[in-house]
Amino acid sequence: MLNLIDELSTEHSDLCISFGNLERLDISSEESHKEIQSLKASLLAHLRRENEELYPQLREMAFNNLQLQRTLDWFTRDLARISAVLILFLDKYSDGGPPLAFKRDFSRLNKILNALIKQEERLIYTEYQNASIGKVA
Repeated sequence: MLNLIDELSTEHSDLCISFGNLERLDISSEESHKEIQSLKASLLAHLRRENEELYPQLREMAFNNLQLQRTLDWFTRDLARISAVLILFLDKYSDGGPPLAFKRDFSRLNKILNALIKQEERLIYTEYQNASIGKVA
């Protein structure tokens, strides 16, 4: 079970690096189009994995834990909203766009993405690890 968290954390690192790499690209280049499509596919795969492997187990763990239920409800709403914004950003610039608008949008979303990942790892992943350790003990 803990291996799942290690793998998801590694995916987070890879996503942050890939997203950060967009900043140095010329948004009108073919390279940027490929990078954006690759990042979008990786992001969607990661979200699907969390939704299929992590969150169902957490919901089960939260059945008798009101605090965990509230944390999950709050976080999944935030995650859904921010994920949608990220996908819209990637779609918007997948075929290029105004460089200044891209830089502005990128800067804002890069901060949001990094903060979201830190929150998920601190709140959600830690809760999962603690519950998993409790199952083993």
